[in-house]
Amino acid sequence: MRFLASPPPAPVAVLRSVLRPARRRPLPVHLHHYRRTGDDPFSGASLYACRCGVVRAGM
Repeated sequence: MRFLASPPPAPVAVLRSVLRPARRRPLPVHLHHYRRTGDDPFSGASLYACRCGVVRAGM
């Protein structure tokens, strides 16, 4: 009877799929689409928000 401290090694293909699953399709590219949401009360600049949550101040 053998006692192992760790499980026997898995094939390399199995390890690759566990560590880094294969992507079926590439991730979609996100282009920010800013829309004016209002004015910044502190600087007076216009605020523009994207649908992903990124907010930028305009000049």
